[in-house]
Amino acid sequence: MLRVENVTTRILQGISFRVPEGRCVAIAGPSGSGKTTMLNAIAGALPYQGTIYLAGQRLDDLPPWQRPCRYLNQRLYLFPYLTVRGNLALAQYAAGLPRVKKEQMDLLEEMGIAHLAERYPRQISGGEQQRAALSRALISRPRLLLLDEPFSSLDRGTRVRLWEAVRSLRRHAVTVVLVTHEPEEAAALADRRLVLLNGRLVSEGGE
Repeated sequence: MLRVENVTTRILQGISFRVPEGRCVAIAGPSGSGKTTMLNAIAGALPYQGTIYLAGQRLDDLPPWQRPCRYLNQRLYLFPYLTVRGNLALAQYAAGLPRVKKEQMDLLEEMGIAHLAERYPRQISGGEQQRAALSRALISRPRLLLLDEPFSSLDRGTRVRLWEAVRSLRRHAVTVVLVTHEPEEAAALADRRLVLLNGRLVSEGGE
């Protein structure tokens, strides 16, 4: 379970919520309301007051690279000089995991891009690059995935396929925090919906 307790930053004002393991919460709100700031606080990318726990582990004193989470936004950060599979292998190495080709190919198969494993990012489409970036985020076995509108620039058909990929994460007990402006995306992915306004949590719906 992800527990966010009274998190306060220059923008956020005492935000608290919980997300059970393997579930997804969507965070909505107008620009400047603190949505991305919330993800950055969870990821450890900015200072905050309050407490954040994941699976009972307190994260507050951990630097970003030691937190068991991965962050994905519209900037893909795929290494252009590595193939799709090479990007996954590097992520395994960086996480201290063995570089197992079968794990790489199984995940790419689940994302529907196993046939692109030996291609370079410049040789595949934007939607395929997003699936490759999602695969790279997941190959290191994170407990938590932070999504900051990563699919907003894609066509609807590609977005729907990626929504299906995110929904499949339930099988792996990956908890997801999603920032989105799109009600359809929130309805497709999230078990609960939080609304931020001027750094405050003003609405909470769902289970």
